[in-house]
Parts: sequence; C-alpha cells; structure tokens
Amino acid sequence: MGIRVAIVEDDPLLRESLAVFLRLKGCRVETFGSAEDAGDAGKLGGFGVVISDLMLPGEDGRSLLRRVHAASRAVKTVLVSAHGNMGFPEETRRAGIDGYIEKPISTEELERMLLRLSGKGRGGNPAVLEPAT
Repeated sequence: MGIRVAIVEDDPLLRESLAVFLRLKGCRVETFGSAEDAGDAGKLGGFGVVISDLMLPGEDGRSLLRRVHAASRAVKTVLVSAHGNMGFPEETRRAGIDGYIEKPISTEELERMLLRLSGKGRGGNPAVLEPAT
C-alpha cells in the first residue's frame, strides 16, 4: 500500500491530474475542491500527506495546513502556490508546513517531495511510491 494523500485544490483539472499521477505511483488519494469540502482538520490528520493550494475559495491553504498540523503532528503538509517569492518557502516552514512546491507543478518534484517527507528519499527505499498493479 502506498501513502494516503489528500489533495485540496480548487482547479478541477489540476486536482484530478495530480490524483491520477499519484494513484499510478501507488498512493491512495482523496481529492477536495476547498478547505470546507475537506472537512475538519482532524479528518485530514488521518492522511499521511495533505497537499493544498494556497489560494482556495474560503479558507486559504496555509491556514488549513496549520490547522491540520495542529490536529496531527504525524501528517506531512505541502503547500502549492503560483504566488511564491524568494522568502515564501521559509515562511511556510515557519508556519509548520513541511514542504512547498511552486506551480506549475513538476511531477518529478512532487515525487521527490513525497519521498523526502516519507523518509524514503536520499539513500532510503526509492520504491515508496510503487507503481499501481
């Protein structure tokens, strides 16, 4: 079984593209169009990784991921944004968010991020994201 991943992204095409990619890599994926659709932070805390866009309708992704992290220290959180600047990745770390990816999202970068967050990158088992069979 792969990593259980929640994707919170308001762009339906991007949301489903990421879900398909991660499912092909063996992840168990659930998708949501907004923080409100995702439900309470405790529910998201049951995932291995929560990936959220910054600019969501209603509650923004940074606020959502802070709440998720407060509900469960075990879950890893990744913020995605097209609005980054030189200090933005450091700001996300200070907010308790584990990773940051700029849009447009590179699938290779996403896979590296998940490997790093799962502890399987850099000399670990590179097959943590196993192809679905």
